[in-house]
Amino acid sequence: MTQRTDDFEVPLWRLGILLSALSVAGAIAAVQPIEFPHNKHVAKGLDCIDCHITVDTEAAAGLPSVRKCMLCHSKFAKTGPGVQKLLVYSKQRREVPWERVYMFEPEAQVKFQHAAHIWAKVECKTCHGEVEKMTVAQLAVRHTMGRCLTCHRERHATEDCAACHF
Repeated sequence: MTQRTDDFEVPLWRLGILLSALSVAGAIAAVQPIEFPHNKHVAKGLDCIDCHITVDTEAAAGLPSVRKCMLCHSKFAKTGPGVQKLLVYSKQRREVPWERVYMFEPEAQVKFQHAAHIWAKVECKTCHGEVEKMTVAQLAVRHTMGRCLTCHRERHATEDCAACHF
């Protein structure tokens, strides 16, 4: 099967390979409703846990709520296009529909616990790359079973399948 454009034909399998390669390389970033420059927030002294507040207590790190963002942006950094968009969400009492960058495929049947990794002193960058240098959050580390097992072995963590899979 091919995809026809006005100028040429491209076999769909080639497009699939290209998209897969870009995804693996981390070149495809999620399109967010508001630009969130992690590097600027880190430069201001914020840690991951300041915005991802459930990272040490729940399975998911959680994405920041509008209320959480407004705790700072109602006092500091009140201007800019991103802040203006944030204000619209706040006034409408709506949450920002952030796109997740990291997730496990459902068929992997992973029951990942951020909290367990935080308690084990695993740094965020181990699984998420150097987000503090990113202007746009993007997939920097592929979460494969091989990568997880290598890390577990290096840290002498459990390799029991039931610890991570249901």
